Amino acid sequence: MGKLSSSQKKKRDFRASKKWKTFRKQKMNEQGNIDPITLKKLYKGYNLHHKHVTANDDEYQDISNPEHYICLNKQTHEFLHWLYRYWKNDPSILERIENELRSWY
Repeated sequence: MGKLSSSQKKKRDFRASKKWKTFRKQKMNEQGNIDPITLKKLYKGYNLHHKHVTANDDEYQDISNPEHYICLNKQTHEFLHWLYRYWKNDPSILERIENELRSWY
């Protein structure tokens, strides 16, 4: 893996802070320990995802609005990031995915 950027280092250090860990646990409890996409229990190592993909370092560390964050299992988190890359330019990808899945049965 390559070197981390200054921004990545700041995010990593923030995620290692007690403030972040306390907030992460609080969000998990608010969600009832459930991944809201899959409705499955949050697994150990779940992600606390910041909903604003363009957040700068200061916005990323601003936990004053808990609505900007969501706890997700790792695969859900990775899937949403993957999907967002396509969806932001072509929202109809959701319809194509749904049509494909419906054709499976």
